[in-house]
Amino acid sequence: MTAPSRTLRIRGTDYPLLLPTPRDPRLHLAAIIFSLQILGQVAFEFRLSISQILISLLTCAVLEVAITFRLQHVVMWPASALLTGNSVAFILRVPGTEHGDWWSMNGWWIFAGTAAISLLSKYAIKFRGSHIFNPSNFGLVVCFLLLGPEHAEPLDFWWGPMSPWMALALAIIVIGGLAILTRLRLLVIAVSFWVTFAAALAVLMAFGHAFTARWHVGPVTGHYFWWVLVTSPEVLVFLFFMITDPKTTPKSRRGRAIYAVSIGLLSVLLIAPATTEFWAKVALLGALAIVCAARPLLALVPRIHFDRRVLVAFGAAALVAYTGAIAGAGIRARPDTSVAPLAQTGRLPQIEIEPSKGVQTKLDQKSARAIAADLVYDLRRQTDALSHRNRNELNRIATFDRLPQLRQLIRNADGMPITVPSYRLDRMRVWLEPGHGQGAAIAVAALEGKQQLTVYTGRRAQLVSRAAPGS
Repeated sequence: MTAPSRTLRIRGTDYPLLLPTPRDPRLHLAAIIFSLQILGQVAFEFRLSISQILISLLTCAVLEVAITFRLQHVVMWPASALLTGNSVAFILRVPGTEHGDWWSMNGWWIFAGTAAISLLSKYAIKFRGSHIFNPSNFGLVVCFLLLGPEHAEPLDFWWGPMSPWMALALAIIVIGGLAILTRLRLLVIAVSFWVTFAAALAVLMAFGHAFTARWHVGPVTGHYFWWVLVTSPEVLVFLFFMITDPKTTPKSRRGRAIYAVSIGLLSVLLIAPATTEFWAKVALLGALAIVCAARPLLALVPRIHFDRRVLVAFGAAALVAYTGAIAGAGIRARPDTSVAPLAQTGRLPQIEIEPSKGVQTKLDQKSARAIAADLVYDLRRQTDALSHRNRNELNRIATFDRLPQLRQLIRNADGMPITVPSYRLDRMRVWLEPGHGQGAAIAVAALEGKQQLTVYTGRRAQLVSRAAPGS
């Protein structure tokens, strides 16, 4: 895909200068990923900075140029390396990075390290002269397994509600992917994977699988769980642009179909025990890495021809075993169906529902009233408990005639901002926000002028933190 018609003189020596041609599919793929990066910043509030993207790109580019210059004595435009760096930056997220902080260096070493591992895997891990793993996939899996969700996480499955922006993103992914894969004759991989993944995921859904996600209140389960994953832009990017790497896929059409089906089956099996979106995404990425690692081993096994009836019987037994494995692995990921009773405490404050951003769940008046009732109940319990402790402390101090401590305690008690027992909660504003880390989405309730109460929702709203602005 390069044209060595130019040279570059370095210290008196001419070196071939290899540049990509306009028909290079790597450039077309890079254009698609860059378009999605721009859309992510403009429309989907990606928690990713320009600095983090540049670090990934530069790390891969510098390593590729240096390695090829050393090994081949050429100066090459690092088209593949830039694609690897862009893929890493597109999927990798570091907690604490805020959308709009364009030049944030938060977790720069994570982006640089992941990009370096991805690029170097092409040269360090080979079989019969070709690299085994998709570079960005390998680096991302290593990053997530080593660092865990506290330090790194993949791009969310859910990008936002259906909108003109979302329709444009899906069009770019699907149309661009179909165009590139049709030209490279790799479409069988994408189609085989998607059909297998959707079917196996339906089986997992039937067994009641669920996981928590920062963009959803309560567990993601049922038909919505299936629909989110099979239509997720993240999954579509994975099937169109990651599992179809020509360097790491089989050469025959039949081999490519088996390769894609294997990734689809294994990914769902690995997703089955996952109780958070983080591990579900790592399972999806990890399935590709495992299948790529297994391919060289399978190539060393001699081919054995079986009778067709034996193959049919073996396939049926394997299907039954696979279904049982999904059911067994998914037991721990079934949602808790018990529901705590609503703690009604009498008159509720006036409730205003504020707009919610970055979450899929819609907050209605019924849910807002349930949250308000539970919060008032929790506040009353805390205040009653505090009052009880204060009374006991006052009696103890009075017994020992400790007047200075008594005056201080009275001053502290007088300054308490909580007034639930007298029901001076006149107005409450409630909205939803993305969850922290791998926790479910949260509801934030702000009391009129004084306090902000953050509560996790899904079962019963509970008081998590209390902050009094200006106090």
